[in-house]
Amino acid sequence: MGLDRHMLIDKKSSAELSEAINSMFQWYAKATECFVYLSDVSLRGPHGQQASDEQFMARFSASAWYSRGWTVQELLAPAQLTFYDAAWNEIGDRGDLASMISAITGIREQYLGINGRKTIWKASVATKMSWVSRRQTSRSEDIAYCMLGLFDVNMPLLYGEGGTKAFLRLQTEIISRWEDESIFAWTNNRALGLEVDNCSGLLASEPSFFADSEDYHPAPFRNQSALRYWMTNRGLAFQIPSVEDPAETVGSNVFLNLCVKRKCDNQLMGIKARCRGACNRWMRCQNHSLFTATPKQWKQAESRIREQAQVLYFQQSELYPKNNYPETAHAIRRGGSLTRQRNETPPISRKFGISRTKSEVE
Repeated sequence: MGLDRHMLIDKKSSAELSEAINSMFQWYAKATECFVYLSDVSLRGPHGQQASDEQFMARFSASAWYSRGWTVQELLAPAQLTFYDAAWNEIGDRGDLASMISAITGIREQYLGINGRKTIWKASVATKMSWVSRRQTSRSEDIAYCMLGLFDVNMPLLYGEGGTKAFLRLQTEIISRWEDESIFAWTNNRALGLEVDNCSGLLASEPSFFADSEDYHPAPFRNQSALRYWMTNRGLAFQIPSVEDPAETVGSNVFLNLCVKRKCDNQLMGIKARCRGACNRWMRCQNHSLFTATPKQWKQAESRIREQAQVLYFQQSELYPKNNYPETAHAIRRGGSLTRQRNETPPISRKFGISRTKSEVE
């Protein structure tokens, strides 16, 4: 039987709280059976009559349980999970309700069935991030801490550091634990409203940036010896053959093939990076989109590839304020005004067929 985590944790003890959160996924996984009590769902109408299928689906889908960050591991970790309504009437188990839960959460049925616990370890980093991307937590740091079990990583809890720093720490732990380039396959859709190019480090500032990344996973044919990344005191070191942008005149711009593939087609995902000046410091630019190409198109683009895969250093920092971009930030000046090429295909795209993802042009 699964008990509410708040009944088991002494929150006044930071040591016990840290141990509990780091162990929570395993608690649920080792339980014989877990129960989900949905206090805001009822199988009965106001006069005690049985709710119709449409009424039940509307109530079940609207439950606050599906909006909380912590409930992702409560949903996926247990071997046996049974749902109950506000009157403790049994609704059904996770397997019976898999199709409905999948429609509500965006988590595919393969991760909710009998063998779900085995298959979640095959899900990519980007896929798991997408499961939490539309959820909330009461404390900002918990949006990172609630995912520790999903990635089988541990880290100390530092309440007060803020959600962004906690999420960045989580990503560095994931990088040290898993070899999965999909962690870089995110988009910041909020940057679409800016009139100048949006720049950042390689790591996402918040899980919501993975909302459209559910289908991304590492390409099985990627050359792992040519793609390496690790954390240093100069930032995230990224070693990969880079394709120069032949048409850029502002700064030094390159395209990086992440070797991340979409499940729905044969497209490979890439990002655009820019040198910030001296000391080989780089930033990701146009982070509101990923660039896509087929393996054949990337191979054609690699005719311009640098002879050796150099190490690029990406410093992780907050997104630059709108009016305080570094001097090498990419801008297009037309008639004395600053504009963005929102609906224009980047030069390398026109030359090699590399295109932007849908999120940029909508």
